[in-house]
Amino acid sequence: MISVRCEQCGKRYQIDPAQIEGKEAGFRCTSCNSLITVAKPEGNPAELLAEPEPKKKKKAPEEVGRKSKGLGIRGKMLIVLFLIPIVMLVIAVPFAIRYITKAVDGIIQETVQAEVEGAKNQANQFASAIAKQVESYLITHPELKMEDFSKDPNLREIVTQRQLMSGEASLYLRLDPEKPGTILITKNQGLEGQPLESLMIKGELGKDKYDEFGKITIIGSEPEEHREASDFFLSKDEDGILKERMAAFAPVARTPYGIIYTALTADFMSPAKIVEDRVKNLILETRTIVIGIFGGTLLLIGIIMLLYLQRLTKRIKSLTEITNRISVGELEARVEIKSGDEIGALAEAISRMQDSIRLAIERLRRRT
Repeated sequence: MISVRCEQCGKRYQIDPAQIEGKEAGFRCTSCNSLITVAKPEGNPAELLAEPEPKKKKKAPEEVGRKSKGLGIRGKMLIVLFLIPIVMLVIAVPFAIRYITKAVDGIIQETVQAEVEGAKNQANQFASAIAKQVESYLITHPELKMEDFSKDPNLREIVTQRQLMSGEASLYLRLDPEKPGTILITKNQGLEGQPLESLMIKGELGKDKYDEFGKITIIGSEPEEHREASDFFLSKDEDGILKERMAAFAPVARTPYGIIYTALTADFMSPAKIVEDRVKNLILETRTIVIGIFGGTLLLIGIIMLLYLQRLTKRIKSLTEITNRISVGELEARVEIKSGDEIGALAEAISRMQDSIRLAIERLRRRT
């Protein structure tokens, strides 16, 4: 068998040399009606038939043409329009949440500090008010001696009176070379006669350290570092539990005495703690809502994009199949895509090309 190809449309035929009479023979192409001339090969026809040309399997229309290599248009669009935005959001959202959390933490710290300063001022006012009352009482009772202070119910009532702010006051000996800081009147009578340092305990509470002078604040670094005591100190409650207290001092004018007013830090910090807890819960809820909104939006965008890309690639594959069929001579293949976008314009261009090829073939047929 010999292989013959039509020069006009490219269609191939397998011809038996034995059927060729003379030196050559002609026939018309069944696809384009063009005249094909076949020359009879020299040699014994039996030998030609004994070694036929191996028949090549014709590729299906969808297999004809260049196969795509690498990532397709669907994958590229997914990366550009979906995966990259996801990566950017994954980076941006935690950063934004951390920034918001940091800003809110700063506001909380400022609020707590303002609350502390307000509590200090209020404690100082209480101590000063009690000191003035003690001063007035001692002026009107000059016969009252220090040894009898604890036995005077009126003076004890003035010192231990209940204030609006949870806490308690004590009268102590402020100026005395022998017994400075001796407690004279306090709510816990067992501490009377003891130095003020007996109220303060050395130890640690959380990350804070305390000595007999109060909370320690380290200033500077070795070897020139030194400590400062703040207005807070460590003490034990009635159950022996360590708790932080705040102290405010006020001198009793024209006397060697002074007033110390103490209150639990937790009592006046409760409003600030409540605000802090509420703000933190609000941040947590906001973060959850933001992540949910971003996640839901990305999921919705992903679904819409996948549906659109599936439709787009389906149309492109359909045009590719039609083009491949036209390339092997199937001029009756129809382009079914109708749309007003670029894919529709490409489909119309292929249809016009198909019509042009068909008209060209018809002109050749009329000439022959």
